[in-house]
Amino acid sequence: MSEETGRKEVVKSETDESTLDAAYVETHLEESPQKPEIDHSKLYVWIADSGNDRIQKFDGNGKFISQFGSSGGTRAPYNPGEFKTPSGVTVDVEGSIWVADTGCHRIQKFDGDGDFILEFGTEGWGQDKFYFPENIVAESMGTILVVDTSNHSIKRYDDGGDFLLGFGFPGNFDGFMKFPTGITLDKEGNIYVADRDNQRIQIFNEDGQFISKFGEYGFEEGRLNFPNGISVQSDGSIIVAEKSQNRLQVFDRDGHLKRVIGETGKRDGQFNCPSSLAIDPYGYLFVVDTINHRIQKFDPELNFIAKWGIIGKEGGQFKDPAGIGLSWEPDWAPSEN
Repeated sequence: MSEETGRKEVVKSETDESTLDAAYVETHLEESPQKPEIDHSKLYVWIADSGNDRIQKFDGNGKFISQFGSSGGTRAPYNPGEFKTPSGVTVDVEGSIWVADTGCHRIQKFDGDGDFILEFGTEGWGQDKFYFPENIVAESMGTILVVDTSNHSIKRYDDGGDFLLGFGFPGNFDGFMKFPTGITLDKEGNIYVADRDNQRIQIFNEDGQFISKFGEYGFEEGRLNFPNGISVQSDGSIIVAEKSQNRLQVFDRDGHLKRVIGETGKRDGQFNCPSSLAIDPYGYLFVVDTINHRIQKFDPELNFIAKWGIIGKEGGQFKDPAGIGLSWEPDWAPSEN
């Protein structure tokens, strides 16, 4: 073979390989599934703006929509629609807004426009009394669960505020609690509680019967340092926000660590006292970053994508935001097969 013929063969081979590579890339790009564009303007994010004694409503992109509430008096009786450090907010199946009015030791219910409907609870211990309730979550059957933090218990009420069920006592045995804060539900209706001062997560069935627990105190990855917020992903993974460690940890149902997100700081994806979590039907995570006075948004793979909020009193600003609840337009959420 001549040198010239050899060069032609090399050029032909390289050309053929380039053509094949280009064809592969083109085919690969065409066959790669594209993530659907999610219109978060139809998702609504409700924030318990604790330091400003109000509830604020945003769309899922962080656009301010409305607010309601004002500061309550220094002692009971408290007026309807007033708050003292509200720490929890949730939206029920009918679109009503429920607020854990922490400093007033009561629960208040509002319609979707923020108009007062009812209230129940006074300071104390018992079925219809609370002592600094810090969180609340709506269940699919129309009931609500209240985290009665300083009474170390969880209580269920119907849509009229009538008591249905209670579980939890002060202590560290299974099913006992010590200043519980965060609460969430999975698709089966199981109840997950961030048992904060016991440095653990407890899981109960829908009847309040203890199922399992995990966690022990520590600073290392996989241990817990005052878990405050909790949410469950569609695959059953449990995301825990630690207010004193300024991170999110993801566990499986048995408490085995899967990954860690975040660290102390003010930059994107960093936290200063992350207190509450919420996951939308498409898997996007919203984090109440309390001392940074903002909300952070993460995609379903838990990559940071957006934030909003600064300290202040104007609409869209925050002072120590604490709780979060989500709602959305009818037919916005994906249908369940």
